Amino acid sequence: MSRFIKQCRINAGLTQEQLAEKMGVSNVSVQNWESGRTKIELGRFTELSSVFNVPVEQLIKEMLIEEDKKRPDIWPGFLFDQDTNDIIDTLHLNYAQQDLFGLLYIYDSEYLKKTEIDFNSLYEDLKLIPYGFIEKVGSIQFMNQVDGLHKVIKYVKAEFLMKVLKQNPEAEFNVKKLSKELICEFIDKGFKSVDDFALSFDDPERYEGEDGLYFHISMKKARIILPVLEQYGPVHITDGKWANAIRDDISEEVLSAILQMCGFDPELWKDDYYKRKISISYIYHAIKKVTNYYPVSNKGADDCWMLDINEKGRQLLEWFREK
Repeated sequence: MSRFIKQCRINAGLTQEQLAEKMGVSNVSVQNWESGRTKIELGRFTELSSVFNVPVEQLIKEMLIEEDKKRPDIWPGFLFDQDTNDIIDTLHLNYAQQDLFGLLYIYDSEYLKKTEIDFNSLYEDLKLIPYGFIEKVGSIQFMNQVDGLHKVIKYVKAEFLMKVLKQNPEAEFNVKKLSKELICEFIDKGFKSVDDFALSFDDPERYEGEDGLYFHISMKKARIILPVLEQYGPVHITDGKWANAIRDDISEEVLSAILQMCGFDPELWKDDYYKRKISISYIYHAIKKVTNYYPVSNKGADDCWMLDINEKGRQLLEWFREK
């Protein structure tokens, strides 16, 4: 916003003193606006619009862009390895790349329909883009935009990306700066997984150096179970083999959380409808990263298997709770 105000003043042929006089403020106020030390009040935008001969909407847009750049990085990197976090660092777009994505979306790009990682390029779909768009930006700059967009949509599902952009069209897409709700949605269902089965039939050397995203956690399920384990854990949840059925006598609070994680009806549970279905293996994979599941010897009897929150789980709970 500060740079925009300065550029508008220069375009209008005004000195800082002249702008200050027209706005009825001191020279220092204008200097502070242009340096970014202070913000211009929203109530002055109409007056500023008249002085600069630019739409108020443009001033508001520039203000929103400036605020967007100040968004903090809240990505829960402590959950993931360095390779995963390195990929996440690349998942951001500028406005030109977002416009290109919008065009591909409108023109029904086949590449955008993919829900698993495709290491091929999207060059075939570029034939959909009107030549006027390419001519406007220049062919080399256009190809730079394509490369930057491809680095993101290789990993991010198109429907998720479109949802984010529609919610805040003035913001540059950056996974690390999304809201917590959107970060959780991205981790649970907004990213493209690797089709390892299909890849095994292809030439593996062709994709050497290419990485996929493997989060190995359900943020939705973790958000349900972690507070319960924090309060009631460790929970004696199974006996004997690690994958045996969940015990009948676990506390109501823990059982309620497990049923909610699985999307099961508590009334059907009471009627024994789910009891053969629910084993620890049914829920554990989604929360393995943030819990401990371990046996405790029971004096010659079957081992008691305990489920408890681990250190990463406590970190994640704190992340959920931070405002």
